[in-house]
Amino acid sequence: MNSINKVDEKSPVKVTPLQMIGEDDRGATFTVFNNRSGNYMLAYRKAGSSSGRHYHTGKSAYKDPEVLYLLSGEALLRWRRIDEDVTGEIRVISPARVEIAVLIWHELVAVSDCSFWEMNSLEDVKADSIRVEPKAL
Repeated sequence: MNSINKVDEKSPVKVTPLQMIGEDDRGATFTVFNNRSGNYMLAYRKAGSSSGRHYHTGKSAYKDPEVLYLLSGEALLRWRRIDEDVTGEIRVISPARVEIAVLIWHELVAVSDCSFWEMNSLEDVKADSIRVEPKAL
């Protein structure tokens, strides 16, 4: 499945375009919902680079689900259920909110230079990330 910001209702990955609340000659303003607090990670990625290649077990509350906001650019999100042969990919265009369920291997590939805001800390990543290269799945 390769679609733009559209996923099946049963998908373990959810992509939601952000709601625009205003636009004028300066640009656009969007609203972002967040019920998490603490430290977050802001990442800038170059076109062609990848991030992730891991899954989470839910040990860290902020990784169940993992939430990130694609702030600029475009990315391809590849995913696979770790206990099944079910795979998918979705092209995500900013600005968008992305949710990834636990036990879902995922990789974010920058289609263009992009930036994303990950709603968890580096400590959350270290406590609950199991790295797996795609060929090992």
